[in-house]
Amino acid sequence: MSSGISSQYGFLYQRKIFILHSLENAGTKQLLTFEGKDDIDVGSDDKIYAINSGNTYVQVKSGHVNKECFSRIICNWLLLDDCKTANFELALENDLNFTFLSEEVANIIVEYVSSGKTKKRNSIANRTYEKYFNQRAIQAEAFASEIFSILSHVRIVVRSMDAVDNQLANIFCDTYCPDIIEYPMAKEKRAERFIQYINDEIDSALKEKKAYVLIYQDFMRLIVKVTEEISDNKYTIDTYAFKKRSAVEARELVDNRELREVKQLFLVDASDKFVIRGIVNKLLYKDFRNIYASQKTTEISNLEQNAKENFESALFSLNENDMTPKSLYTKTVEQQIENNLLPEGMMYRNGCYVYLTGASIDEDFQITWGEDYEHQ
Repeated sequence: MSSGISSQYGFLYQRKIFILHSLENAGTKQLLTFEGKDDIDVGSDDKIYAINSGNTYVQVKSGHVNKECFSRIICNWLLLDDCKTANFELALENDLNFTFLSEEVANIIVEYVSSGKTKKRNSIANRTYEKYFNQRAIQAEAFASEIFSILSHVRIVVRSMDAVDNQLANIFCDTYCPDIIEYPMAKEKRAERFIQYINDEIDSALKEKKAYVLIYQDFMRLIVKVTEEISDNKYTIDTYAFKKRSAVEARELVDNRELREVKQLFLVDASDKFVIRGIVNKLLYKDFRNIYASQKTTEISNLEQNAKENFESALFSLNENDMTPKSLYTKTVEQQIENNLLPEGMMYRNGCYVYLTGASIDEDFQITWGEDYEHQ
């Protein structure tokens, strides 16, 4: 795994642990803080993120944790003012390959802190050295004893990324989706929307170089918001936010030039901007379709049959001299799709037409703007 991908994967894992922790500890006294523990001696791949909840301090690390990384984690806790009375949890993707509650590990941490004397100023090792060896003038043996005491209060929880995803889905759906009965997919979408909103707020905080703080009132505000947006009878989405999130995926699909939908759109207009917009619309329609496809098969079928009939009507209305992929596309997408299930808006309508140009679409529903060989 490359450095950049590894860093992104680790960040994703850390965020999911934070969200899972917020669900597991939901309560009126809830106040959770998510922040990076910066250490100028390490790169972004080795960055550790911390979750603070009352008197409990959680640190999160994906990948594998060696003894040096473990020493940094313990040093973060040693720097706390209440480290002697606090509770500690280490959330890991992979289990440790050594026994951490041992005198050997305590002595390794002492050596790591001692090395802080020559480390860069403000590194975790240097700050811990300053606190214990300079300010307190503690002896190594006594320091090792304090470290061992902290180690005895450390709880380690190991969860794979898949396990975290499953726990997130199960807790959220069981607790916050009892009203959804007809459409199981709506539960998943509500959970995804909640996670998305938390991630958006984390992004905003980190851009301002601040810790992200989640209090109970804000937690419940997001729960109420996603409950109002997604239910058995309603599925609403912030289309502007969806466009921003889907732009990267759409760009990749367009750059690959493999999807039939992409090839068909290029026949209409050769600009990447136009094709990307069309693919974003298709992704929006597909997101909506996935909610109802299993339960409202007749309604979805009627909706897409109506779209195909609009296409055939446009095809019939154009004479041979006027027939081009662009004219056929324009004539088709300007027509409304008569169906109460489809949300209002040009994006959904356009997305449905683009979706029906896909290679996997049954020929009774498939739409074709032109022959692929026309696009070189």
